Amino acid sequence: MRHPKDVLVTTTEKIDGLEIHQYLKPISAHIVTGTGFFSDFAASFSDVFGGRSQTYQKQLASIYNEAIESLKRTAFESGANCIVGLKVDLDEIAGKGKSMFMVTAVGTAVVIETIKKKKTETVEIAETISSDKMQELRKKQVLIEQAKSNYLTLDEQNWEFITENQVYEIADVVFQSALSKYIESLNNKELIYQRIFNYLLGMPDAIRIPILYKHIIENNRIIINSKIFLLIKELMAIDDSKLIDYLNSENKDIRDKALQVITFDKPFFNSEDIEIFEKYIDIIKTKFSKCEIVLQKKMLSSKEIELWKCVCDRKNEITDVRCENCGRDIYGFMDSEINPEKAIKILKANIEIIRSNTH
Repeated sequence: MRHPKDVLVTTTEKIDGLEIHQYLKPISAHIVTGTGFFSDFAASFSDVFGGRSQTYQKQLASIYNEAIESLKRTAFESGANCIVGLKVDLDEIAGKGKSMFMVTAVGTAVVIETIKKKKTETVEIAETISSDKMQELRKKQVLIEQAKSNYLTLDEQNWEFITENQVYEIADVVFQSALSKYIESLNNKELIYQRIFNYLLGMPDAIRIPILYKHIIENNRIIINSKIFLLIKELMAIDDSKLIDYLNSENKDIRDKALQVITFDKPFFNSEDIEIFEKYIDIIKTKFSKCEIVLQKKMLSSKEIELWKCVCDRKNEITDVRCENCGRDIYGFMDSEINPEKAIKILKANIEIIRSNTH
């Protein structure tokens, strides 16, 4: 088993046909969200049928699934491949005139025997589509067609729909449009960012990572890059294979951007990451160099001194940590960025932690 998503979860205390080899420990996961998360209570009740809100049910299912995924990560980190006795509770936390919801998932992390694949006969199942589902599919198709024709409008209603119904077929168009809105917006930047984050959160890595990496590589606007970096960091969208290619690129801008990402945390670490981090370090030492060192005569003297020439062409004394003109260091990085020395230091620290805490 290579990923937390492979952890089997069951509400029963045992699994028919499989033996539990080891009970590891009780585990729990907690997801807390503000009541504002349930936006349909503050907005209209147009989606309420028969006393039930479709939006409310989908949002509850979303945080329920998030709690389960968090529990699976905890189990994976403890060496389990299964969780038995799953229980999920929803509680309201109130105080000082404010209230929040907390979803708690608990279970027992265990090690079960490897599930053997058995040949099964293919059974054709006749599927039906409910009227609610049919409405959802129609709306989805309309949005896809609008995206293809460049007529997609990302208003509140459409954001809610594509996020709740996981409309990922138009993810690239949505992301590009959202970035444009972010640049143009004066007062709603944080709202736009949160909508992008929520949309990407439920998206599979196979879709999410290529979109994020494509736009971080192609975009050169500092304000946008900072937010894409933040999305990659918060979503832990790390693809070592792509990052190794980027670090080896002949394009300095691509190398510099990849250097920032390799220091971000992954959802989990294992002994295989030691080899990957060591490879990162080797590439950094090869591909990243300091600025040019030049000789210049001192005033009223024939003696020459060494200076480092910044990417902005200003010559700085060797003892200067940063360029007096642009603020970049001797590697060409700003103070807010990770330079090669910092990256290597972080990677080496990670290697030592993994070696000390894995088998």
